[in-house]
Amino acid sequence: MNKFYDKLLLAVALIALLAAIAFYVMKSGAMPADATQMSVQAADNPYIEVPFPQMDSSEATWPEPEEQSSNWVYDVFTPPKIFIDENGNFTVTPWKITNDEPFGVYLAEMKRDPYRIQIQGYIEEVINDPTQSLILLYDEELQKSVRVRIGSEVATSQFKVLDFQIDRINNPDGSIEKVASVTILDQRAGEEVTLKHGERRFESGITVVIRSEEYPSVEIMLTEAPASFETPMGSYSLMEINLEESSVTVKKLGDEEREAQLEELFLQTSTQSEDNDESTDMPDSDSTTSDDTFDFVF
Repeated sequence: MNKFYDKLLLAVALIALLAAIAFYVMKSGAMPADATQMSVQAADNPYIEVPFPQMDSSEATWPEPEEQSSNWVYDVFTPPKIFIDENGNFTVTPWKITNDEPFGVYLAEMKRDPYRIQIQGYIEEVINDPTQSLILLYDEELQKSVRVRIGSEVATSQFKVLDFQIDRINNPDGSIEKVASVTILDQRAGEEVTLKHGERRFESGITVVIRSEEYPSVEIMLTEAPASFETPMGSYSLMEINLEESSVTVKKLGDEEREAQLEELFLQTSTQSEDNDESTDMPDSDSTTSDDTFDFVF
């Protein structure tokens, strides 16, 4: 019985296969013999050929980078850092914050050490003959006066008197001005030193004292320029010392946010008056030659 059904299914399969073949043959017979020979109708506006321009090939030459007006040089792969300043111009310097804080230091003192020997006065024992005069000198270290003449040698003060001169200057108003000077040999330093009456002589060195109003504990003492120093207000550099103007030039260094500042600091008036008081300790020529005459004549 099973074999009968198998044969029946095989027969049905064969019939279906033959029917499919017959259908395919009938459809293929309806197509043209050569499909590639079909004519194609062109459009009303046919394609117009555009000529292709011919270009000559050449090798590119790149120039070397040149320094620009703002002093920067960039190569092909160097990322530029360009900023705009407060005037709207391009620059390589980042914009800085305007310095709205105080400078931070001021010139408090300019101290000069006096020379160890000073001239206080003289007595003309013989008019028009300075070599016969008695000279009064002062030892700053020993804090005492010394009476000497030309040729005198003072071992305790380590000097010897070499010469003494009195120059008389005729002024336009008819008066006569006396300018006295004594030349000594400084045996300690091994050099000749000239002392003028009425003028206080100082050592060549000077000490500059810098202080801060914001930080009263700050006291910077400098003896030469240039010199660097620091305070809580920043880093500074002493650029110049001007004795004639009683001033110093100080530069406050800048940082990433603030520009450097350059200021000329003048000695304060109070300090100047104190220095002037020191210089007036020397007696003038007229009072010395008159009032001291009776004290020093033997």
